[in-house]
Amino acid sequence: MKPYTNLLPQEEQQDISLERIQSRLLNFFILVTISVLIVALLFFLGRLYLSSRISDMRQQIEDQQKLVSKENNQKLKKSIDTLNAHLNNLVSLEQHHAQWSEALIAFARLVPQDVAVDSFTATRQTGVIKISGFAKTRDSVLQLRTNLLSSPYFKDVDFPLSNLNRATDASYHYSFTINQDELIKAPSP
Repeated sequence: MKPYTNLLPQEEQQDISLERIQSRLLNFFILVTISVLIVALLFFLGRLYLSSRISDMRQQIEDQQKLVSKENNQKLKKSIDTLNAHLNNLVSLEQHHAQWSEALIAFARLVPQDVAVDSFTATRQTGVIKISGFAKTRDSVLQLRTNLLSSPYFKDVDFPLSNLNRATDASYHYSFTINQDELIKAPSP
């Protein structure tokens, strides 16, 4: 292999290297944003599906009730009672359904520009979210934590001292909890 000689001054070589890193970070943030939007769209479509199912079930119940009143059929009345119970369960589920998409969008807005999120893990049952990545400065890591603490969607943000080891090119990891009460209060799409 022929040796490669770079005749550019050292300063321009560093500028080119920094531009490559900046391009990679921009691509990463674009991918994260697109991923968050896709997840939000999936949650929205799921909600539309549930709403459609509820209205279909309500219509079926009304039709069944009309039939029962005409025929006075006990077996059919029992079926309607079961269907009503299922409908009430769906309505209850819809009212207490957590709006994770709102929290994910809020999270995406809280991340400072010079902070990269390499790993994002959320556990729906416990509401625990774990993130890790790197930032250009220690102050950016602290700013991310401050942003999380100021958001109504997140609580119990841990503060590992290992996040403060380096002043520049700092890696970090946080775990925090989704505020379930805020998710239930979130507006419907």
